[in-house]
Amino acid sequence: MSTSGTGTGYGAGTGAHAERKAAWAVGGSILAGVLLLVTGATNILQSITAIRRDSFLNGVSGYAYRFNITSWGWIHFAIGVLLVVTGLALLATRHKWARYLGIGIAALNLVAQFMYLPYQPVWAVVGMALSAYLIWALATERGGLGSGVRT
Repeated sequence: MSTSGTGTGYGAGTGAHAERKAAWAVGGSILAGVLLLVTGATNILQSITAIRRDSFLNGVSGYAYRFNITSWGWIHFAIGVLLVVTGLALLATRHKWARYLGIGIAALNLVAQFMYLPYQPVWAVVGMALSAYLIWALATERGGLGSGVRT
């Protein structure tokens, strides 16, 4: 430990540990951007199943949020497209607005997946978990994506 007052003593935050933490946060942001793309793509595939009225989906009666299954398909399609566009914007532009938009669209997707639970319970839970992770990763990222941060 340095005695001159210019060292990196305890709590200074300038050592290798701080660099590892920053690299981890950037990696989480890149993963969030890729997961926005993947979640959007799976929403689009999920929507195609619903629009076609595929028998793969569970039949539901007496559900408070019951819509025509084709309506759910179009809702998931729109959210999927928004997720893909937001993921591309986040990875390409690195702007804060893309991160904030990603948080909003992921929150919207989380609610939509919750309401879709009776139709496809396992996939809805997976979609909700991915959306929750996306919200966390985008909300905790502090420095931007990589060294060329634009705000």
